[in-house]
Amino acid sequence: MDPATIVTYEGSPFRLHQPFPPAGDQPEAIRQLVEGIEDGLMYQTLLGVTGSGKTYTMANVI
Repeated sequence: MDPATIVTYEGSPFRLHQPFPPAGDQPEAIRQLVEGIEDGLMYQTLLGVTGSGKTYTMANVI
């Protein structure tokens, strides 16, 4: 993997191989999901059609 495509997040032990940045509605979805976690929400729903990037979005949240 090219080191330039490895993304790390402060406070997270995970590293994300990111060949392309979040696009479309993904940045806002990531922001809202992270905000919900920080606010202590136990349950959140990420809704999208097949192939819309739900897994990729969640990888950015984790």
